[in-house]
Amino acid sequence: MGDYLKKLLLFIGIIISMLTACSNDTSQSQKIILTYPESVQETIMELPDDFRNKIIVPSKLPDIYSVIDFGYTSEPINDPNGNIILTDFIYAGKNSQLVLTTMYGNVSFANEYGGGTITLDNGIEAKAGDFSLRWENKNGDFHELSLMVPPDTTEIEMTMDDLIEIANSME
Repeated sequence: MGDYLKKLLLFIGIIISMLTACSNDTSQSQKIILTYPESVQETIMELPDDFRNKIIVPSKLPDIYSVIDFGYTSEPINDPNGNIILTDFIYAGKNSQLVLTTMYGNVSFANEYGGGTITLDNGIEAKAGDFSLRWENKNGDFHELSLMVPPDTTEIEMTMDDLIEIANSME
């Protein structure tokens, strides 16, 4: 009965989200999230409505990548109604993973990239690192796209241009 009730509540939540999408000007990100696996949607549905509407995901990814996981960090820990500090989406490719981390609120970084800056299509300056980009969006949130490649991998399936295209598809 517990699994059935959980699935029923998720289904009702998705229907409500879809109805809200039809009645409001739902963002492209919210429409894309509705195509993500059920396990990812379940975790996102734990979060308050107003916060879920702040989540931004790429509308363009290379075909070989698909979302496999979503997580969040909050204060207090694991409290979806607490202060959400960051969210992570993990996209898996053939021999690498792309991680999209969004940090909310006042953020400071222990490490700064030394690779220079890139101007995104919307005029925002992104700091570039080795197969990573970090930028502050118009809402004051920070996004970081990082490509994770196992050390023994010789063929990298993504370029910096691909990362820039993904970042450009998020605003």
